[in-house]
Amino acid sequence: MTSTLSIGEVTALLLDERFYSNPLRPKTFYKLLYFADKELDDIGLNTDVQHFWYKFGTMAKTGGSPVTVESSDDGREVRCSLSAAQVSLRREEETKARLALSRVLNRLYEQNTEGLTDDMYEEAPYDVQRHYRRLDKQLSDATDDKPDYPEVDPSREAVIDTVFHIIDTFPVDDYPWLEEDLDLWYSVVSAELDAEEYRPQKALKISELFWTIFCIDLAQRENTGLAPEEIAEELDTQDLEGRQEDIRKELELIERERSRLHTDLEENHVVSEAADGVAIALLGLSPTP
Repeated sequence: MTSTLSIGEVTALLLDERFYSNPLRPKTFYKLLYFADKELDDIGLNTDVQHFWYKFGTMAKTGGSPVTVESSDDGREVRCSLSAAQVSLRREEETKARLALSRVLNRLYEQNTEGLTDDMYEEAPYDVQRHYRRLDKQLSDATDDKPDYPEVDPSREAVIDTVFHIIDTFPVDDYPWLEEDLDLWYSVVSAELDAEEYRPQKALKISELFWTIFCIDLAQRENTGLAPEEIAEELDTQDLEGRQEDIRKELELIERERSRLHTDLEENHVVSEAADGVAIALLGLSPTP
């Protein structure tokens, strides 16, 4: 009978096989779990790891398991209270499991976390996720003096093209209730991209807000059998819809502020033209053609 590894056992073996003693960050951990699950399945070992798609790939349910994410001065770190010595596998199965996990870790050493993320996005359920991944890279590079993603073009024109791809590929049929959010994001981000003083950091923040709204619904649709309450626990919230609404209000506030500034600029332009007209009349000058 084939054994089933718990998420605690998979994590304990991963940590034991890992070469480095530096903290394992959650972002890297979730990528490792995703590919570890696939490798273990390929060799005939089952796991109880439950994944869900979220903002930058998949996350996994850790609640109620020996796996925890702890905060420290150095940032967040994954820990496991179960040791590799406590894993209850037959010797042959443990050897196979360790070899499979070593293959996953070797991919991390060769490609780093960003490389694993790119591989993961090739398996994302929607094309729009791959386009957003590109947008995130472009805007991140545009705000950084030392770009991290030489494979993308961070110019304003290239970013605009990616925005259009996101609009074209957004799965409106699956998420019709998010169409207004999509329109709102497009209105705000396109205004930022058209601005004389283009601010990539602002465009990135706007895009992250919209993406979070979408991904809260994405997580509830694209998962391996998790209830909304379980996903909410992993996202450290008690109310997924309430969290969406709070983010939506922030995006709407940005749009109102943008509209107010636009109106003020138009009014100032009208006042300026009127003042010029009065000055011309008082001085008896002919207006400049």
